[in-house]
Amino acid sequence: MNTLSYCLELSREEERIAQLLTRDAWVYFSNLISQREIFHIKEIPMMPRQGFFEIANDAEMIQYYLDYADSYSAELSKVGWSEEQARNAAEAFASKLEAATGLRRGMVQEHVGVA
Repeated sequence: MNTLSYCLELSREEERIAQLLTRDAWVYFSNLISQREIFHIKEIPMMPRQGFFEIANDAEMIQYYLDYADSYSAELSKVGWSEEQARNAAEAFASKLEAATGLRRGMVQEHVGVA
């Protein structure tokens, strides 16, 4: 198990994005079958609180958070967020995560088909 983790300080809006991602990461990674994937359950971050978010140094987990950060516009619009507000919060969250980890959004898709 990885012991290194990344800690981010988040605004209230960024924290909401991280909370939604964490909620869905539990479902996504809990439904996988292989031993390698079951290992991820231990790596899923705790729910972010009071502007603090910690994520394990696990490239697949981090990539999940980066690639799906902008998936919540419709859900957030139901609680009064504008599309621009959701997009800006997702962008800010993902940018902080990219800066901390060195990974980038869409890296998995960029390598598809490369031998």
